[in-house]
Amino acid sequence: MSIEITKAKTEEELQGIIALQNRNLRDNLTQEEMDKQGFVTLAYDLDFLRAMPAGNHHIIAKDGEQVIGYVLLMDRSTNHMMKEGAGIFPIFHELEYKGQKMKEVNYVSVGQVCVDKDYAGQGLLGRMYAHYRASYKDLYEMAMTDISYQNARSLKGHLKAGFQVLKRFYEPDAEEMWDIVIWDWRE
Repeated sequence: MSIEITKAKTEEELQGIIALQNRNLRDNLTQEEMDKQGFVTLAYDLDFLRAMPAGNHHIIAKDGEQVIGYVLLMDRSTNHMMKEGAGIFPIFHELEYKGQKMKEVNYVSVGQVCVDKDYAGQGLLGRMYAHYRASYKDLYEMAMTDISYQNARSLKGHLKAGFQVLKRFYEPDAEEMWDIVIWDWRE
């Protein structure tokens, strides 16, 4: 098995992201599957997947031609294009970290992450995040995202990759608690 971590540049790779996303959507999994392998919440379409990195690229893991993992990049310039979940950005901007409002920090939003269940436990999330940081640390000062508190596997993976919890909050639209996590690339 030769797993490659790279930037998604082809239509086939973007389609692979969509296929993996759809297999792991919260609405498509049982509670047992979500508890064991985690889940993704939002269903991005191909047009938005193309636009969200604003000229940059999502990071993917591939086994041969199959996309088996991804870390999506969402540049702040495309936040306004989100149909669902856009309410998080005003919350992000008003948070403070080390005495500085986040709206003053050049951060990138992690649009979503996923690892195929058949490849879980092999360190792919950490490897993809290492590539993500190496690829974009000269463009952004830090990465930030939010994780459903019910997705313990995702939170654990993010903390292991280098993120820290900045704030826990109640999301009224989702009717659940979420954690906002950041990874300061300046450190």
